[in-house]
Amino acid sequence: MDIYDKNGYLDFDRIMEDQNPFIFIMGARAIGKTYGSIKYMLDHSIKFIYMRRTQTQVDLIKTPALNPFKPLEAEGYETVTKPIAKNVTGVYSLDEDKPSGPALAYILALSTVSNIRGFDASDVDVMIYDEFIGEKHEKSISNEGLAFLNAIETIARNRELKGQKPLKVICLSNTNDLVNPIFIELKLVTVVEKMIKDNSDYKNIKARGVSIYLLHNSPISRQKASTSLYKLAGEGVFSGMALDNDFSQEYMAMVKSQSLKEYKAMVVVGELCIYKHKSKRQYYVTAHVSGKPEVYDSSEIEIRRFTTDYYYLKLSYLARHIFFETYLLQILFERYFKL
Repeated sequence: MDIYDKNGYLDFDRIMEDQNPFIFIMGARAIGKTYGSIKYMLDHSIKFIYMRRTQTQVDLIKTPALNPFKPLEAEGYETVTKPIAKNVTGVYSLDEDKPSGPALAYILALSTVSNIRGFDASDVDVMIYDEFIGEKHEKSISNEGLAFLNAIETIARNRELKGQKPLKVICLSNTNDLVNPIFIELKLVTVVEKMIKDNSDYKNIKARGVSIYLLHNSPISRQKASTSLYKLAGEGVFSGMALDNDFSQEYMAMVKSQSLKEYKAMVVVGELCIYKHKSKRQYYVTAHVSGKPEVYDSSEIEIRRFTTDYYYLKLSYLARHIFFETYLLQILFERYFKL
C-alpha cells in the first residue's frame, strides 16, 4: 500500500480518498501523521476540529512552542489561537500579530467536550483525534470509549438527517497499546490483532464505515533507525513502537488453545466470552460466542457489575485455572479485573 509521498512522509492526499467516515491510522513516530493531516485541511480550506484526550494536553498545545500548527509556518500558514468559549479554542490566521478572518479550526479535549454548551460545529467537516491511544502512564478517562462516541454525536449533530455527508473522523496515534478504550468499545481489538497476525497494513470494514491503517516499513523510520537515539535504544520495546509500529505485548502466560466441546459458555463481557469446563475447575476465554450466556457490555458500570458478580474468576486466574485463546484476550481480562 503506497501512501507515502516522495519524501517518505504520509501522503494525506491519498488517505483522504478513503470513502469511509472513520479512519484509524497507527504508525511509528514522526512520519507525518499530525503534520500531514493538518496541512491537508489547511491546503484544502477544510474547517476541522483538532482533538486531544485531556484538557491538560489541550492547554499545553495552545502555547506557541507546543502548538501543532506551528510547524506549518514553513508552508506559509502563520496562525494564532484564541478562546471561543469555555474549553473551546479557535485557530486563526495571523495578520499583523492579530487573529484574522473566520476560525480555521477548533481545538477541543475529549475529557471536557461533554461540558461544552452552545458551541455550533455545523461548519466543521472533519475531526482529527490526535494521540487517541493514551500512553500507559497517562490517566484514563471515565468511560473513554463512550465519551469518544458522545463527542462525535455532539459535534456531528443531525447532519446526515439533513442530507449532509457524515463527519469524517481521523484518529491518529503511535502504537502504544492495542487494547485501548476506543478499540474495546468499538470491538476492534480482535480485528487489529488479526491484522497484526496477517501482517496486514489496511483493513476496510465497509459495513461499519471504518478503515484501519497499520503503518509498517515507513521510509522515514528506516532513515531514523541509524540515528543516535535508536542506536542507544537498540532492539527493544521503544524502538519497536517508535520505528516499526509494534504494539506493546504483554506476557502470554496462559495462552493455550482449547476445544470448546469440553466447555459451556457462561458469560460474555465486551469482546470476551468465558467458558466453564464441563468436568474440571477450569475456564477458557475466547472471542467466539455460543449458546445463551449472560451478557455484560463494555461500559464501565457493566464491567464493574461483571467483576463483582464473577469475582471468583479473578481468584481462578491467580490460581492459573483460566486459559485464553489469544494474549490480547488475556490483557482484556486483566484490565477488567484491574490485575
